This record gives sequence, C-alpha cells and structure tokens, in this order.
Amino acid sequence: MSASPRLRAALVVLAIVLYACLLQGVRPLYSPDEGRYTDVALMMLDDGDWLHPMLHPEVPHWSKPPLTYWSIAASVGAFGHTEFAARLPGALAFAATILLLGRLGRRFVPAQPWLPALVYATFAFPSAASNLVTTDSLLALWETLQVVAFVELWWAADARESRRARRLLGLALALAFLTKGPPGLLAFAACLAFAGWSEGTRGLRRTFGWDALLLFLVVGGSWYAIVAWQEPGVMRYFLVEEVVNRVASDKMHRNAAWYGAFKVYVPTLLLGTLPWLPLLLGAAWRHRRDVVAHVRADAELRLLACWLLLPLIVFMLARSRLPLYVLPLFAPIALVAARELAPWTPRRWQLALLGAWCIAMVGLRGLPARLDVDADDRALAQAIDRELSPRPAEVAFVEEAPRFGLRFYLGSEIERLDLSDEPPQAQAQDLPSELREREGCRLLLVSPELRPELERALVAYGVGWRRIVDVRGYAALAQLSDDCAWRADAHAMLPP
Repeated sequence: MSASPRLRAALVVLAIVLYACLLQGVRPLYSPDEGRYTDVALMMLDDGDWLHPMLHPEVPHWSKPPLTYWSIAASVGAFGHTEFAARLPGALAFAATILLLGRLGRRFVPAQPWLPALVYATFAFPSAASNLVTTDSLLALWETLQVVAFVELWWAADARESRRARRLLGLALALAFLTKGPPGLLAFAACLAFAGWSEGTRGLRRTFGWDALLLFLVVGGSWYAIVAWQEPGVMRYFLVEEVVNRVASDKMHRNAAWYGAFKVYVPTLLLGTLPWLPLLLGAAWRHRRDVVAHVRADAELRLLACWLLLPLIVFMLARSRLPLYVLPLFAPIALVAARELAPWTPRRWQLALLGAWCIAMVGLRGLPARLDVDADDRALAQAIDRELSPRPAEVAFVEEAPRFGLRFYLGSEIERLDLSDEPPQAQAQDLPSELREREGCRLLLVSPELRPELERALVAYGVGWRRIVDVRGYAALAQLSDDCAWRADAHAMLPP
C-alpha cells in the first residue's frame, strides 16, 4: 500500500531537516563572527536581559538587531551548551528556505515544483553558509518568505487570499528587519520594482495594506522603539555606522576598492552554484540574445530578474562587501536554474552523483574539526585549560581582537584592553582601570611582541602577575590572585 500524501510530505520534510542538521555540531566555533554571536547569546541567557545585546557586562553590542541572538540563546537554552545548539537556528533556516523554494516552485515550475528546492538544497554556498553562526541563513529565509508572500498576493484568487498573503508579507518584513535591519528589506524592494514595472502605481497600491503595515511596525519595530527610548544614541549608530558607512564609506575595510565587488561576488556566485554551474552558464549562453525579450514577455521572469538584479546592484555599489551578503540571491538563481532544467527526468547516474554530492556537502561540515585552524576557539580554550585551574573568570586580550568564542568553552568573560594612555577604542577598556577591578582569576593574552610592553605596564601599575607558557600564538600572563592556580612547570613569577 502506498503512503498517504501527508505521510510522504512529512518524510520529505524530515529528510530535508536531517540533511540540514547532520554534523552541524562537529566543527568548533571560529572567531570572530561565530564567537561574537554566541557570546552575545550567552550573555542574554546568563543575565536575563534579552533587549540589550552585550559582549561583556560593560560593553554593549549594537551592530545587529537581536533576532539572531535570540534564536541562538533559545536553542542553547533548550538543547544544551553545544556547538550543534548554536548552529541549529541557521540549519533550520536553511531547511525552511528549501521548503519555501518548493512552495515557489508551484508558480515558477508547476510541472515539477520540487525542482527549485532540490537545486537550492544542493547549491554549495547555501549549504556551507548553514554551518556558520551568523545572521545570513536566517536573513535568506525571511527574504525568501517575503517573495513567497508577494507571489501569493500578486496572483491571489480572491480578497481573502490577498489579505492573508499581505499579512504574511508584513510578518516576513518584520522578521527580516529584526535580523539585519534595512538590508533585510531588499527582496521586498525588488517586489515593489516588479509591481511598478508591471502595473505602475496600481501595482504598488496592490502591495499595501494597513494591517500588514501595523504588523510590521509592531513586530519589527517594537524592539527598536524600546532601545531608542532607553538608549537615545542607538538609532544614530544604526543609521550612520550600520547603514550609511557600510554603503558609502570604506570604514569597515571590507573590499571597498572599485574591483572589490568583482573580487568577492563573482567567485561566490559562480562556485556557490556548483554543481549546477554548467547548466546556468549554458542557459546564459543560449539566451544571450533574447533574454531581454523573454523577461519583458514573462511576468514570472520579470519578478526573478528584479529579485536577483536589484539587490545585486545594491551590493555592488555598497563599499562593504562580504560573500555572505549575496546568500539570499541563491533562491532566485535556484528558480532560474529549475525553470531552465524542467522538465527533468533524472537518470540513475545523475541521482547517484547528486547523492554523492549531498554526502560530500554534509561531510564538509565536519572536515574542519580535523584541521588545525588559527581561528579555532575550542583549541585555544583547551590550551588555556591545560595551564590554568580553575578556569579564569575573565580572559582579557591586550591590544588584540578578542576571541569571544572562549566564553562558550570556558564560561569566562571576554574583553579587550588597550595599553595606550589614550581613550580606549570602541568595545575596549583601558588597562589600569580594568586591573583595579577584582573579577576573580584574570588571564591576559597579548602578542609575544607586545609582552615586554605589557609587563612594564604591569610593573608601573603595581600589579603582580605570573607568566604561563604561550598558548597558540599568544603570550599568557595571569594576574596574581588567590583565585588562580598554575601548573608546577609554569614560568617563575615576575614580581612588580
């Protein structure tokens, strides 16, 4: 007896979730991004303050809205203090995006609606991105949901379907705005461009609804309103540092040169579409002369063109450029590839190759665990554990970028200290003020080149310390305290 449609659907969903989640907990956390996101999430769990993202009890972190931190904190709180729990939100977002591509397939590839989901699931870049603790897989989910809602709104059969789709659109916009702020609205901007292109002002009016706007403001805007009331400078930071400076300046030092977009995005979009890249290149070559005519004549192609090209132009023009920024564009690329491929009757050897590819994509999540990577926070934590017992209450990086992932492994507070007499830079504290605070066992990590300067500063401030062996490229000094103990073969104490 054949399985019922509901059972088959449940099995498909289960298979997709397993594919997205397998081996997500094998690789350790890497600095800087994974360590920073998990550190903020753990701060929320520890102090119970879910409104104010904090890197340290004295250092706020406003660079991103809180939804990613909330999801990580909720996952770790529910499933335990593991790398798998930290990566679970991104993995589930990847799985949900695959399912949404299947929903979009009903409109764009009606003969084989499952095909866009298959293409997206097997793209190299979305699968690899799901193994990173960042905002981007969540953002790709919410942007894809925006287009799903818009498609159902635009082609709605009646007023009831239209109203329901418009509310879904408002919710998707709110969730994207809570994930990454204004960049999360780019997919909707593409939908508006399509609506204006297709029907002018009438098309734009079709996308508007007071209920959807209210939903967006309440769900997506409440957190912003609360923190702006409590911290008046936060909104200026969001607008100036996180929007204007990322778009119009090279302050972030992220491939701002004129060729930066080609350097970052061209390899990402090409290699990220493997194993389907030959299909896409072949289609581009075949349609090189009539692509504009096809887009003008086909409303669905117009929407895909807007969804792909408008955000890409924004990313190309912005002067802060990283590969993960274009992750949401792999959804429209998957739809383009599926439309070109359909109708597709896969042969056995093709299915075997796709199966082997999927196994390789899953295996790649665990491969780095066998490699010695400088950014490995677990390896650094283990090296510290071998030299200090009990674990330090605080690990301070002196004139070095903090490795916030150590909080995940050691439970220590992590911060940056500046040696200079000048006011400390953002998200850092000055050395003498920090050393006067009694915070239990404190470990100071500094580059070997700056160790003599740090030791001279400790002498000048009248602070006793003991030097322990270097740990993974850092010179390590433990501030003298009754809370600290060292291995017997640690270096001799250097009194002030």
